[in-house]
Amino acid sequence: MKQILVRSGSLLFISVLLISLASCSNPSSTTFPGSWDKLGSFAGIPRQGAVGFVINNIGYIGLGYNGLNNINTAFLSDFWKYDPVADAWYQIAPFPGAGRRDAVAFVMNGKAYVGTGYNLASGVNNPLSDFWQYDPSVAPIGKWTRVADFGYSVDQLAATVSARYGCGAFAVNNRGFVGWGNDVNLYDYKDLWEFLPDSTAPGSAGPGYWKQRPGAGSKRAFPFTFVINNGDNDIAYVGGGYDQAGGQSYPVDFIRFDVSKINSSPWTYLNGLTGKDKNGNAIVQPRPRQQASAFAINGFGYITMGSAGAGDTWQYTPATLDNNGNITGGDTWAQYFSITTNVPINGASRADAVGFAVTISGKGYGILTTGGNGNSSFDDCWRFDPTGIEPDYK
Repeated sequence: MKQILVRSGSLLFISVLLISLASCSNPSSTTFPGSWDKLGSFAGIPRQGAVGFVINNIGYIGLGYNGLNNINTAFLSDFWKYDPVADAWYQIAPFPGAGRRDAVAFVMNGKAYVGTGYNLASGVNNPLSDFWQYDPSVAPIGKWTRVADFGYSVDQLAATVSARYGCGAFAVNNRGFVGWGNDVNLYDYKDLWEFLPDSTAPGSAGPGYWKQRPGAGSKRAFPFTFVINNGDNDIAYVGGGYDQAGGQSYPVDFIRFDVSKINSSPWTYLNGLTGKDKNGNAIVQPRPRQQASAFAINGFGYITMGSAGAGDTWQYTPATLDNNGNITGGDTWAQYFSITTNVPINGASRADAVGFAVTISGKGYGILTTGGNGNSSFDDCWRFDPTGIEPDYK
């Protein structure tokens, strides 16, 4: 994962990633459910570290990094929208902030919010804290408006947290949250901040402000997140990532966020990604990883790719809890068909790709595109059908 052009001390980190990507192919005769189908390529420049979101069943992708470009244009600011029914891409208004990679996005009330990430300044990583709102309803290509910088507090009238990249973000019940990530000193975080769009603090770069909420779990950068609706309440799930400062490790904890309990105890610890349950019994699980792609379809979460996988895909059945917060069911993983074993065309293993879910003719699919493996950046696009059946390693 991390940067191709970087600071000192990151070469070992890149080596760990390349080893992980190259050494995790375990052919077997097992047939896994699900199927991957290759679509038309992403219309923009191949890239890794792009950001994506979905509004009204239209996917949006932009930003990212392509190291083959001139250094002045390697960090991209273009944006594209994807019509899943037509399998067609259209360019929209470019991101008005600086080009960057490893930003985050969430969607509230039909508008997207995009920010953080990093580029280079004098050859050194330059974390960013600016945030922007995208409104697709402003014809014909949408409109970007700057909002309060990440961490800008209405109480202190300042950004109270470090600029950072590799954060995690999600929206639940039309409330947007950002946290985790690392800063210019490679310090990793476990905090969580909610963006409140309806008030403006004096001195802010734009509308809205950020309020700190309870964080939980390990410090990490580049976690995976997905959101599953539980009746009238959205539940967010967070796992994976990489802790650069804390021993250069992959966190194994996997946690659940219930916004309806935000003023008490919103987080629940689930079975960690250790291959064992809480009683020490062996269970089937994905390996911990950073820069995985994640999405949710029909009440299940899915992760694929990332630094510790070879294109493996996993389905998560959400945990059920009793009134005391005890897990009574679910909280299980099942392996699905791998994109790297698809025939006649297989997809490359990768990290830092964009994944999102869409509906086509009433059926849910996952879309995966872009990403990188070492110095290679991709623009291929794939559709995942969780109800499809294909033999693995056929």
